[in-house]
Amino acid sequence: MAYEKKSIRIIIDNINKRYIYIPAIQRKYIWNDLQITKLMDSIMLGYPIGTFLFWKVKKTIVNQKEYSMYEFIKEYHDRDNNINPPAPKPIIGSDDETIWAVLDGQQRLTSLYIALQGSISRKIPYKKWKNDNAFPKKELYFNLHSKDIDNEDISYEFKFLTLEEVNKNKNNKTWYLVKDILKYSTNEDLEKEVIIPNGWIEDNIAKNNIFLLYRRLVTDEIINYFEVEEDSIDNVLDVFVRVNSGGTVLSKSDLLFSTIVSHWDKARDEIDKLLLEINKKGEGFKFSNDFIIRTCLYLLDESVELKVEIFKKDNILKIKENWGEICKSIKETVDLLNEFGFNSENIISYVAISPMVYYRYKNGNFDSNSKGELRKYIVIAQIRQIFGAASNSALTKIRKRLQDTSVNSFNMANLNNLSFTGDKTFRFTIDEINSLFDTYEKSAYTFMLLSLLYPNLKYSQKGFHQDHMHPYIGFEENKIKDMKLPDGTIIDEETKKDWRRRRNTLANLQLLEGRENGSKNATPLVEWLEKIENSENVKYLPKEISYDFSNFEEFMKKRQELMSNELKRILL
Repeated sequence: MAYEKKSIRIIIDNINKRYIYIPAIQRKYIWNDLQITKLMDSIMLGYPIGTFLFWKVKKTIVNQKEYSMYEFIKEYHDRDNNINPPAPKPIIGSDDETIWAVLDGQQRLTSLYIALQGSISRKIPYKKWKNDNAFPKKELYFNLHSKDIDNEDISYEFKFLTLEEVNKNKNNKTWYLVKDILKYSTNEDLEKEVIIPNGWIEDNIAKNNIFLLYRRLVTDEIINYFEVEEDSIDNVLDVFVRVNSGGTVLSKSDLLFSTIVSHWDKARDEIDKLLLEINKKGEGFKFSNDFIIRTCLYLLDESVELKVEIFKKDNILKIKENWGEICKSIKETVDLLNEFGFNSENIISYVAISPMVYYRYKNGNFDSNSKGELRKYIVIAQIRQIFGAASNSALTKIRKRLQDTSVNSFNMANLNNLSFTGDKTFRFTIDEINSLFDTYEKSAYTFMLLSLLYPNLKYSQKGFHQDHMHPYIGFEENKIKDMKLPDGTIIDEETKKDWRRRRNTLANLQLLEGRENGSKNATPLVEWLEKIENSENVKYLPKEISYDFSNFEEFMKKRQELMSNELKRILL
């Protein structure tokens, strides 16, 4: 095999003409915006961007053997699980025509295709996944005055922007829509149709940069590649694994996923379909191929070590034959997690979910008692970090215990005497429960503990937020300065510092429905309690004390006692 070369524009044209595809054995697209812009910077600098490996195969072979091929992602959207569109079947063309399937370089080629033909829609932090406005569509722009920027990490500035962002910055930066450069056949056309009309003929920096952009993307033969000609998917898989397992390009689960697809052609479609469905439930989740693959092995009582030898053809056929029940169990478990109030923002360990799926797969009930125990399990498993150091060992021990006990109902008592790496257990001591109030500040962990303390909220119907009973903003200097405490003294600096730390801890947090939390906002606790219809419904509210902010110390002490007593009842 010898290197061959092509320009980026020719490669893009070939993708558009459906000469280049993504084979089913490839993993998903995972690059972020910074990786894309650094790739573009490297291209502009004339740096090598790596070799590509293409599988050259006749269309007739692809059609006869029903190999699944996929088109490139063009319009990337965070919410759509970055799924490649399936190629048409059969692939159209004469029997002698060939296509390329990308074996190495898929992330780079997809990034170039998105940058030069499509767009990216990333989720804005803190906005809801169901909100379409949380995903603004952005295209890649190039700052034609890049040589003016002061940045040690990059020489040429590329950025994904909305048109609104471009217009907002046009007085400071000269942004050029990168995909437009592919429209022009010659330097003369570029000068006549772009440079002169925009007044850049005298602007040497802008003019030189756009000419360089044109040269790098249109005329230079930057794409260096090898071709592999094989008809057998097994032989192609062998090449794929050899190429990708030598470095850190692919994770082990990615390579094993490729092995599964080589024996079950529809696996990619089926797993993508399942992930798309479960990741859209409730407020959204971030389940991955790794979770699905490991859980399949777990449910079928196989080793959960992700090793190639585990994925013998017989095991893959077992997954295929049981796929319907596997999907059903996973979906019903995710529905239960949604019912408990969990989503991508407050799940720390997805591995911890597999035993719940196992319980359901083995015909375990989701009755009210089992639900309460399962809620305890998923909270304790994450709080205690049971799956932190040796997750495979923890999974195996829990599965063995579930096999040895009745799986019709779930009971945490069956797991309490298990011991895990680092002397971790599911059991709590009284001192450990008391320490929870000082260990965790507002986070996924405090939400988990609050979900135990507020088990009857309709989490799947309404969005519940962690609310500061004494408002967060009330601890700022302008609010707390010269405050007089109940004993008549003025609050000192050490007390202020201590209160500011403790404002985020469990005893000052409650769960409120989103709209109610928004209306409460910065309202002092004593005023909020006067406004609501029935303060008796406020859980763990100490009685016969002042709710004025100056009495924060007594409030925290008494509320911690109430909450701690309930946690001890649940956990001990």
